[in-house]
Amino acid sequence: MRSILALLLLTRIALAAEPEFPLTADSQPQPNVPKGTMLKDNHTAKEGSVFPGTQREYQIYLPAGFDKTQPASFMVFQDGVIYQAPVVFDNLIAKKDIPPLVGIFIKPGVVPAANDNALPRFNRSYEYDSITPTYSQFLIDEFLPAIESKHGLKLSTDPNHAAISGNSSGGICAFMAAWHRPDRFRRVFTGVGTYVGIHGADQLPVLVRKFEPKPLRVFLQSGTGDNNLYCGDWWMANQMMERSLTWAGYDVNHAWGEGGHNAKHASQIFPDVMRWLWRDWQTDIEVKANPKGESKWKGYEVVDAGGRWADSLIVNAQYLKVSADGVVDRSTDRHARSKDSEGRYLGAKPLPNGHTALSPDQSIVYLNLRGTNTVFSAQVQPSGASKHLQMFYRLEMTSMGQCSEGGMCVDTEGRLYVATSLGIQVCDQAGRVNFIIPTPEKPHDVCFGGKDMSELYIACGWKNYKRPTKAKGVVSGQQPPIKPAPPKL
Repeated sequence: MRSILALLLLTRIALAAEPEFPLTADSQPQPNVPKGTMLKDNHTAKEGSVFPGTQREYQIYLPAGFDKTQPASFMVFQDGVIYQAPVVFDNLIAKKDIPPLVGIFIKPGVVPAANDNALPRFNRSYEYDSITPTYSQFLIDEFLPAIESKHGLKLSTDPNHAAISGNSSGGICAFMAAWHRPDRFRRVFTGVGTYVGIHGADQLPVLVRKFEPKPLRVFLQSGTGDNNLYCGDWWMANQMMERSLTWAGYDVNHAWGEGGHNAKHASQIFPDVMRWLWRDWQTDIEVKANPKGESKWKGYEVVDAGGRWADSLIVNAQYLKVSADGVVDRSTDRHARSKDSEGRYLGAKPLPNGHTALSPDQSIVYLNLRGTNTVFSAQVQPSGASKHLQMFYRLEMTSMGQCSEGGMCVDTEGRLYVATSLGIQVCDQAGRVNFIIPTPEKPHDVCFGGKDMSELYIACGWKNYKRPTKAKGVVSGQQPPIKPAPPKL
């Protein structure tokens, strides 16, 4: 009996320990402030959807005096209306602290039960907790066009005019939508975000560091009383995300407190978060990658961070090859860069679904099979045969399971560039993925070109793209061996 009473007392103390987070005036209805209107409706996904058969409620906030004929700035929220957002919108729009926003409040999908003795299928975790682009595809390509058509809206296509937010699993969902599609969303707020190991989100602090910085502005909130469960520690995970975003040079801010896994603290700070996300909206709406020039990502001094891929106007591209003078051409020969001057394969047999490449000193051959996340390494013998074959590079991959597309090349420092479903993964000599360069489309081959071999070319779909680099490439078998400096071990 005493133990039960003691447990109840401890529970009461624990519950009482969480601080209150009273709302400010900005989150409460104010007299003489024009009020927006709310629409409420339902969306049912068709069989061709990525979430077929799901039904979901949604609400739309239209600001006072809304002009449907003009492209509108907007903000999407997962889990429906949260953070007293419609009231905050009324107050901040009246103060001109934020633009006249359309608010879109979406609930997660549910597949209705098959009969009275069955349960519905609840899609929330599958949709929200995943780090795949599936939800962003649903949101951008299906849901937003559907509500625009149904309600006569015209949402801005400028990503600087779009924000996205959510709490808990809705928070990670909001971040991933912007992460995958910064061409549609650039302002993100996540409350007690679920950056833990449910559907792979525990990978994000590392991926944020390895990917070239994206043009996102991100605000994170969490507290010491946040969840600590089988899949991770929310409080620690949010801090790791903030540190990774800061390291990579993002426009990032945060609010830490002592609250638990709820929306209390996030609701209290929401008006100020909105001011920060939309600051300077009347004079400088653009959200830039690495705005302060403080990204540690550029410390690798390989690729010009902030550079952009340019369409090199080579259509119907299959596979790339490059001559000794740096001229890039099309080729169906997957091994063009791993032959010697007499056309012999250097330590590698032809691979039906893969590629080979040579180290700059021509002593090591890399073997890569399409669709795997491993690159093999073998030593090239004087006879041309290979020896000491082993798995050496472990490429980054997501829970989608896709990875290498096959193509590889090297630079003069001995770094290996691999075309993968995540982009161009760049590995050091010791076998580690140092960073990832996003690509306009999924690449299937990569090589260096240009007059001084300082342009990186990729073959994507039916086009080739290029961008300048700070590295210089090597044409295997067509240049004398180059001995790079040893790696840091």
